Amino acid sequence: MMPTTTFGTSSTGQFSCATDTQHTLRDLRTKRKGQPVFVLGHVLARKGQEGTFEVFNDRLALVKFPDGGVVGYDPLELLLPTDIDDKGIAYFEIRPCTQCEHLFPLTSADCEAPEEPTLCLECRHS
Repeated sequence: MMPTTTFGTSSTGQFSCATDTQHTLRDLRTKRKGQPVFVLGHVLARKGQEGTFEVFNDRLALVKFPDGGVVGYDPLELLLPTDIDDKGIAYFEIRPCTQCEHLFPLTSADCEAPEEPTLCLECRHS
């Protein structure tokens, strides 16, 4: 049986990592089921955990956790990984912005730079 797809989602293609223009699940034009994410969200028991994007339900992105739990989040609350290795394991390098204190993911280029950024993307461009 073929998986059903919802507008803006895909069951094929590559998972995404943080880039200069894509830091959250919301930034992705096409979201792939199984996309690794780091949860900032409103459910305190799940804040700071890693999960995988499943599908959209109304305007919420449903995230599945390793223990089987599923919670809906605003896609802005879901950070993309810094890197995904050849075995498909996602690595998250999450830092607090020194100006606004919001958490943001480093890109792989940020990690390799002589000095990693201390400001989130929004504060860097303001």
